[in-house]
Amino acid sequence: MAISYQMWLTWNAEKEKLQFPVLPEEIQMKCGSNNETVSVAGLGDITIMQGRPQYELSFSSFFPKATFPGISVTSITEPLTLVEKIKTWKESDTPCHFLCTDTKLDMYCTIESFTYSEAGGDVGTYQYNITLREYREISVRQVAVDATTSTASVSTASTRVDNSSAPETYTVVSGDCLWNIAKKFYGDGSKYTTIYNANKSTIGSNPNLIYAGQVLTIPAA
Repeated sequence: MAISYQMWLTWNAEKEKLQFPVLPEEIQMKCGSNNETVSVAGLGDITIMQGRPQYELSFSSFFPKATFPGISVTSITEPLTLVEKIKTWKESDTPCHFLCTDTKLDMYCTIESFTYSEAGGDVGTYQYNITLREYREISVRQVAVDATTSTASVSTASTRVDNSSAPETYTVVSGDCLWNIAKKFYGDGSKYTTIYNANKSTIGSNPNLIYAGQVLTIPAA
C-alpha cells in the first residue's frame, strides 16, 4: 500500500523545513499527569486535578544516503545536512513545528534530545533517535472583581506561538568579502546576494566594497 502521510519539522515561522525521508516504524507518545492524590480524613484518597504536562513524542529512523523503494521524499538530501540542521534548531531558543499529515500530530515543540550515528556497513547513512516535547505559551489569567455585586470573573489570555527566529548579525573584519561570509553562514558562497540584498543601505551600490567594523544582518537561508 502506498505511503499516505508525511512527517515534517519546520523552524523559523516555516521558513526552514525538513521532511523526514524514512517514516519510523513507530512513534512513542508520552501523555503524563500532574494530578495530586491527597488523603482526607473521612474521605480517604482524593485526586486534585492539575493542568496536564506537555506531550512528549519520540521515534527512531535514518537519513539514507541513497534512494530506495518506500522512501517518502522525491529527492534525497545529504544526510549530514539534515543532521546539522536539526542540531542547529535544537541549540536555538526558538521552538520548532512538528506535523504528521493525515494524523492529529501537529504541535509546536522543542527538540529535547537528538542522537545519531553512522553505520560502517552503510557509509553516509545516519541512524538517529529524536525526542520532541510540546511547547506551550504561558497563559495569563486575569481576575475582574465587581465590587457592587461582590462577584469575580476569570478570563485567560493566551498568545499565539511565535517561532520566528531573529536574524543573526555579523561584524565585518579585515579581509572579508560577501562570498566568504555567505560561505561561512550558508555553506555556499554564491548566496552572497542574500546578504547583500538585506544590507544594501549599509553596503551601498557595490557589493564588493565592505569595510571592517560594518555590522551586517544575516537573514535565514
